[in-house]
Amino acid sequence: MKQQKRQIKFLERKEIEHLIDGIEPEGFRGTRDRALMEVLFSTGMRIHEALALQVDEMRILLEEKGTSEFPIIGKGGWQRVIFFSPRAKQAIKVHLPFREEFKEDEDRLFPITPRCAQLMVKRRAKQVGLEKRITPHVFRHSLATDLLRKGVDIRFVSEFLGHRSINNTMIYTHVVNEQLRSIHKKIYK
Repeated sequence: MKQQKRQIKFLERKEIEHLIDGIEPEGFRGTRDRALMEVLFSTGMRIHEALALQVDEMRILLEEKGTSEFPIIGKGGWQRVIFFSPRAKQAIKVHLPFREEFKEDEDRLFPITPRCAQLMVKRRAKQVGLEKRITPHVFRHSLATDLLRKGVDIRFVSEFLGHRSINNTMIYTHVVNEQLRSIHKKIYK
């Protein structure tokens, strides 16, 4: 019997940008929410990994120009390198002064719980009119989908996500299958 493939929820890059750009980059919550979403999409981190980021580590990272590498310990205690885009770093820079004003004694960059992050993402999506069910993990799926659509080899996508086996990354082949169908349709009309 054929096994049903797991349906992956993801956002198109334009939807991600619409969601993030819909947040006013003002005040503590606005800058925090915007920075967290930028980080999730840029790095492909799981929510608990993003919420563990330390302010002091980010200050060092922000001194670098362009895209920055950053080692983390991910799921299962496995180390991997993640990448912060200039856009994500800029969002963190904008947030830091507000964060320091309200959370001086906290070492974490985003001192909230995973549940708080989940509710925030849902609320922000509703505010900009996105009807899809969106969670922090959708940013991870969206990054993987975006990379594959841009032609990045699935082995590299697997590395970006920190998957121990490429089989875990195969759930994203729905994107490749869509592209293959389109190519086949053009060739064999």
